[in-house]
Amino acid sequence: MRQNTMVDARLRNPPTTSRPHLRDFETTEKALKFWGVYKLMVGILAAAESLLGILRSSNPPEMTVWAPVTIAASVLLAIDGLSQILPNVNRWIYVALAGSIPVLMAAASGIWPERLWVFTVVIGFLQWAFHRLERTSNRAEIGSLACCVALICSLANTTFMMFRAYWDEPQFWPLSQIFRFMLPIALPWTLIVILLLHTLSTARAANPDRGDDTRMATQAADD
Repeated sequence: MRQNTMVDARLRNPPTTSRPHLRDFETTEKALKFWGVYKLMVGILAAAESLLGILRSSNPPEMTVWAPVTIAASVLLAIDGLSQILPNVNRWIYVALAGSIPVLMAAASGIWPERLWVFTVVIGFLQWAFHRLERTSNRAEIGSLACCVALICSLANTTFMMFRAYWDEPQFWPLSQIFRFMLPIALPWTLIVILLLHTLSTARAANPDRGDDTRMATQAADD
């Protein structure tokens, strides 16, 4: 009788040893969702700015180098953020989504490059390769780190061109005009540098703490 009473008491008051682990898991999930939304936002902004730059450009050949790099990096970064928000989706859906976004952007802008289909295949392959590399190396943020480096190189080229245009002016601009000139540069640099620091700190750590349940769910979705 006494043993049955003790069993009932344990059932009513289960041990709390797993609660700290549950809190850590919930904290990790919230952090992943936050950075997922952050990557998605930065990717969308970078892709939109690159597309607007192509449409505003009076000399399209100047955009042949950096525009595809920026679009590819921004699309892959947005897809990586979306995969953190929705980790249970099969990876092949994200591969197909990454390849279809450039086609949708071309349809919206009315600009159909000759090598568009090759470009879509390359983006889809990179999406698959980043995902596979992260799983085999057991390190996170490899794809995001590569995208950040590509976006920084593209942004550095744009910044250099803007400063060159400023110094080539016959006279210096007033302070208000300089502020309007610097604001569009400072904002993307701030967003990308913050993301770069995060990806560097996360990519250095082996066995990233994404939670066992999340990893199992992602592997099950992939299979």
